Order: sequence, then structure tokens, then C-alpha cells
Amino acid sequence: MRIVTTIIIILFIAAVIFMGFIALRYFVLEPSPPENTTEPETEETIIEEENVEPVTEEEPPPEIEEDEIAVIEIYLDGDRDTGTLLGEAVYGMTSQDAYNIYGEEFSETGFLLAKENKDYTFEPGSTHYIYIYVLIPESGWSHTRQKTTVPGEPDNNENIKISIDDPPGTIKEADKSNIKISGWSVDFSQQNSPGVDRIEIYLNGPKGFGRSLGEVDYGIERQDIASAFGNANYANSGYLLYFDGSKLEANSENTLYIYSFSNSGSHNLGLRNFSIEGEGKEPSAIISAEAKLSNDSIEISGWAINRDDITGGKPKDPGAEYSTKKIVFTSNRNGNEDIFSMNIDGTEVTQLTDYSGKDNYPSVSPDGEKIAYTSDINGVWQIMIMNHDGTEKKQLTYNPWRSGYPAWSFDGRYIFFEAYIDGDYELYRINTNGGGLKRLTYNPNASDWHPYGHPFRYKVIYESGISGKEELYIMDYDGKNINKISDMDMRQRTPAISIDGEIIVFSDNESLYIMDFNGENMQKITGGLSRCRHPDMSPDNRHIAFESMIDGQEEIFIIDSDGANLVRMTNIPGNDYDPVFLYRNP
Repeated sequence: MRIVTTIIIILFIAAVIFMGFIALRYFVLEPSPPENTTEPETEETIIEEENVEPVTEEEPPPEIEEDEIAVIEIYLDGDRDTGTLLGEAVYGMTSQDAYNIYGEEFSETGFLLAKENKDYTFEPGSTHYIYIYVLIPESGWSHTRQKTTVPGEPDNNENIKISIDDPPGTIKEADKSNIKISGWSVDFSQQNSPGVDRIEIYLNGPKGFGRSLGEVDYGIERQDIASAFGNANYANSGYLLYFDGSKLEANSENTLYIYSFSNSGSHNLGLRNFSIEGEGKEPSAIISAEAKLSNDSIEISGWAINRDDITGGKPKDPGAEYSTKKIVFTSNRNGNEDIFSMNIDGTEVTQLTDYSGKDNYPSVSPDGEKIAYTSDINGVWQIMIMNHDGTEKKQLTYNPWRSGYPAWSFDGRYIFFEAYIDGDYELYRINTNGGGLKRLTYNPNASDWHPYGHPFRYKVIYESGISGKEELYIMDYDGKNINKISDMDMRQRTPAISIDGEIIVFSDNESLYIMDFNGENMQKITGGLSRCRHPDMSPDNRHIAFESMIDGQEEIFIIDSDGANLVRMTNIPGNDYDPVFLYRNP
């Protein structure tokens, strides 16, 4: 019995030792798993199976610097107070145009607003204005106005004549609170009455988009119209409206849409552009835009740059190739001064203007798409712009004093011109959309005239008589930093600059000369010809075009830029002069 008890005790002790060894191995010898601060996996495994991303805190957008473009807003047919907001454009896109003009540093300055059109019905052929507003925090808002035309033909009745007598092209600041709109309208398909039911007038946009200016008084007596058309029934055909334009900004460009509705239900439309006198605020941004409107979509694109970031543009390559090479010039071969074009070999002479007054002094935009020129309108020179083929002519200035001899800035944003004011010629600058008129020179009793824009700097060279003889000067585009180019005891007139900015060509009123841009290394390049004037250099630096007196009349010649290979380009009765090159790639 004692033996059995002893055996049981021994087995019990062995069992205790064995169980203790197992416990020791499990709790002490086995490595512990890493500490886990999360809850045990239960429902989380389901979340993992559904691939639900963990929630992370989004990084805040980068802060906009005070001198950077923060916002671009786009409005239809009116400014930020009166127009329809189309939306905010995306900014920072690649712009080939900005790169071509200003260089790689500005290649990512493009913007775009593209959307499906679900809200607006645009009439075919209707003209609209897009207002692009750019905000730079340190300087505020800047804007530009871009004209666009909806594809298609307008539904206008050409039998309805609309004549606009007022307002004039420029309205004085003191008069803008009571602007007069007047004229007359007759439906010539009707003989027993003027045939007009009513006149409606809208500002800066067509009917349904622009701001209505109120009820128009129609039926005012106009005996002059009855007499002019030999019909006494047209006597009461005048219209009149006064409106308050006190909120229109100084130097702003505006457009009146004047609708004449016939008793038959049809209508016609007349447009009148006008600007408000004054220099206005200098914009802090340079903006370029184009717009496409249709009943399916709206797309506004372009580029915008802080003006302070730009000191110049990208020099153009003189070796670039062009598919179109023409010379644009003035001629009275048809009995009146008009603008013509011809190929660089003298073929395909084409008349571009046929206005009853004189058109002269053409100047081609840097991209070859536009031609600015001088037109004698009602006895006063004004600056006009048209397409390279003579279409879409637009009056740019409405000045009471003679304004002529336009020249483009390298980026196509400005036109410099001479104006006869205060008894002599002075230089002005205007935006190519018609706003921003600014006087640049103030030299009493001495003319500053014949400007020519630098090919890639915001500078302009010109001819001045301030020293008592004609000499060449250069200044910034805002009229500052005026410097004489050279000191020579000779006349220096009508300058032009090579596309690389290295060479100046000018006339002494008899011969042509070239010199370095700093005024050194002058060289005469014409001989045997008289009255060689108005030179221009081709965009490839190969040729110089000019006019010269020969056989009793002015004719156009071209010569290589080193003075070789003189070629006469015109040779028919009449005077041909003011040649400029038009090179472009469609």
C-alpha cells in the first residue's frame, strides 16, 4: 500500500513538473508578438476586402503670391457689373502663342474655359463681346474685351436702312452722364410711311444679352430724309434716346446695338462703337483671348501675364520660312489713294480698300494677320485696322485731330501713331482693341513722328525735330527713357528696324542708309535714285522695300539688305508708295 502511495506521489510530482515546463515554454521562452495598439481584427477584415482607402487629410492648395494671377473670370456682353458670368477659366495651361512671343518662361500662362452650352441661344451671325477679367492681388483687376461672331448668316432685312448720327466716336468725360443717340431709319420696301414700328437699343451686346437702354423716341421729323429720297412719307423717320453712361470707365470701348423693327415684323441691325475720353487705369496684366460661341458649346482660350514680369519678347528667327510673302502699299493708280497688296515678285496686285477718302501708310502686324492704316474720314485722319486680305475693316481712333502713320508693338498689343495736336506732331499709343489711348511725347514746336516698334522690346524708335533737325530717338512704350540714337550732321527720317534688332534703315529724304542699332557703322545703300523714302525690312532680313521718284512718279523698289540687286516692282501710271512687307503662315 505504501509502495502504491509512493508511486502516485511520484507521478503527481512528475505531472506538475511537466505542466510547469509547458507553461514556462509558452509564456517565457516563446517570443512575444509586437505590441498592437489597434483593436483586434474583426470587422476590419471586411473593410480590407472591400479595398476602402484610408481617409487621409488633403494637402492645402499652394498659396498664390501677391504678384501672381489668382483668378480669371469671363463675362458675356458686359463687364463685371452688367455682363453675364460664364465662369472661371483654368489657368496655367501651355500656350504656344505666349511662348512664340515672350519665350519659354511664359509658356505655361494659358487659360481655358470650355463648357457645353445649355443656357444660351445665339443667333446665327450675331456679334458678341467677351470680357476677360484677370485678378493679380497686389494690383487688382485688369480686363480686355474680345469681339466674336457666331457662325452663320444673320437674319437681317437689308431693305431697312439704319443711319446713326450720334454718338460720336469719342465721348468726353463730362458728357457721359447724358449720352445722345440719334439718327433715322426707313423700311424702303414701303412707300406710304417710314415703315418702322420701333427702335430698340442695347449696350455692349445684342438683344437678349446686352443692357437695354430704355424706350426710344421714334417718329421725329426729318425733312432732310424726305428730301433726300424724294418721298414726303419718310419725313417722320428720326429716332432719339439719351442714356446715363456715368458708370462707363474712362478710355473704355463700347458698342451700341441699334435695332429697327419694321411693321412687317422683320428687322435690321446697326452697330456704333464709341469710347469714353481719358487715359484710364493702366492694366496690370497683358491678356490675349479668342472666343468660339455656338448653340452647342462655349470656348474661350488665351493667355495672361503680369505686365511687370515682361521686359521684352522672344527674338524672331530671321531664317524662318513663310508661305505668304507680299508687299502692301499705297497707290493712286485708280484715281484715289487706296491700299493694295502684291506678291514679292510684283504679281497678283490686289486692291484692299476702296473708301471714297484717302487711305495710306499701311503697317502690318507682327504675325502678318492684320493691317493698320490711315484713313481720311470726314476730313480727319484716323487709324483703321483690317484683315490681311482687306476684310473686316474697323475704325480704331475717333480723334478730333489728325491721327496717322501707325506702327505695331512686337506682340501686337499696341499701335503707336502720330497725331497733329498743339501745332505739331506728337506720338500716341493705343491698344489694338481701341482702348488705352495714351500720349507719349510732349515737345512744343517740334514734331515727334514716324514711329516704328522694336521687334522684341517694349520700345519704339521715331523721328524728332527737337534739336532743330530730323534725328532718330528711342523710348520705352510708355514714353519714358528717351534717348537719341546717334549724332550725325544729316537728316534721319522714317526709320525701320531689322527683325533681329541689329540694323536700322532710314532715309535722308534722298537716299537710304543702314547703321547698327547703336547708331554706328552707317552705310549708304542706294545710288542713282532720287527721293528714296519710307523703307521697310522684310521679316527674313533679306530685302528692303522703299519708294523712289522715277519717270516723274513714285514707284516701289526692293533691294537686298546690303544694297545689292535693285529691282523695280511697279511701273504703271500713278504713284505707288509706302511699301511694307507682309509675311505670314496661315
